[in-house]
Amino acid sequence: MTRGTRPATRHSDSHRRRRGCLLPYAAFTLLFAIAGCAHNPALGKWNIGKREKEVVASDVDELTHNIRTSTGATSIEFRKNSILISGGAQDHVESGVQYSVQQLEGGAIDVRILQPRKGDSSADIDVLHIASDGNTAQLESRTELVDLTRATH
Repeated sequence: MTRGTRPATRHSDSHRRRRGCLLPYAAFTLLFAIAGCAHNPALGKWNIGKREKEVVASDVDELTHNIRTSTGATSIEFRKNSILISGGAQDHVESGVQYSVQQLEGGAIDVRILQPRKGDSSADIDVLHIASDGNTAQLESRTELVDLTRATH
């Protein structure tokens, strides 16, 4: 073999090693992308049950304001980009809603509900704690705690 030349097999072995290292990264990226498109278990209609910690406050987000006992609301329907609150004197739709889903140990799930503030660039955040059975939940805001059960059609 002459000086400065490499055997052809060395180059192909190096190429195989790099390709072998990339395969796990590609698989991880694919799994991460699929996880990012995870189902949002909050979506759908929920019946409002017991209300706790209903504190009077001057600055309350739309969701909390519209499910108070005084509104007569009996159900919340979480939609892809909005929330429909119904059962009271008047239905209310809150638009521009975003969700952040977090899987917890034991199968429970926390869904953060990001609601745009009117006239402000920040968002209000309420948290929906969904039990591992997927049929009961607790909606928590700064001023209210509400028990929910999944509605059956």
